[in-house]
Amino acid sequence: MTFEREERLTELFRAHVAPVRGFVRTLVVDSDVDDIVSATFRTAWSRLEDIPQASKRAWLFGVARNHVLNHVRAQRRRVVLIDAIMASRPNEGSALFANGLDPVDLAPLLQALRKLTDNERQILELAAWYEMGAAEIAEVLGIEPNAARVRLHRARHRLGQIAAAMSDAEEVASG
Repeated sequence: MTFEREERLTELFRAHVAPVRGFVRTLVVDSDVDDIVSATFRTAWSRLEDIPQASKRAWLFGVARNHVLNHVRAQRRRVVLIDAIMASRPNEGSALFANGLDPVDLAPLLQALRKLTDNERQILELAAWYEMGAAEIAEVLGIEPNAARVRLHRARHRLGQIAAAMSDAEEVASG
């Protein structure tokens, strides 16, 4: 069964990779073409039985187009995030440690943050450092506000667990 699937995908790939690549090349910059073509054929592999025999090429073009649209949306989210970060930069007149926080005091927190996943750390940074609410976080991440609230709650809970474990480990080491 797997060998048959591999053969079908190989035939599909050989017959249609050039036109799919050409189509994708008209929609995105050259550096993104291979990623989108690869994603298109990964989708074809996972949905091999769904590909209509009479219109394989059209089906592949539709899948490629959807991957391009997803890619464009992801780029927009990155731009929004970068804009949000740039907008939150301190004014030139603000003094270093003006709020009284010294990085030495923040070392345990920063160490705990490094133990979080990238997604957990990112949502906490948006909430705490950039003072964004769930609606703004949802917009930056391209998710629903309820999902942002849940993710933020889970990230805060996990950070608390990590900090507590680090504190316990420090007590054991010093005691």
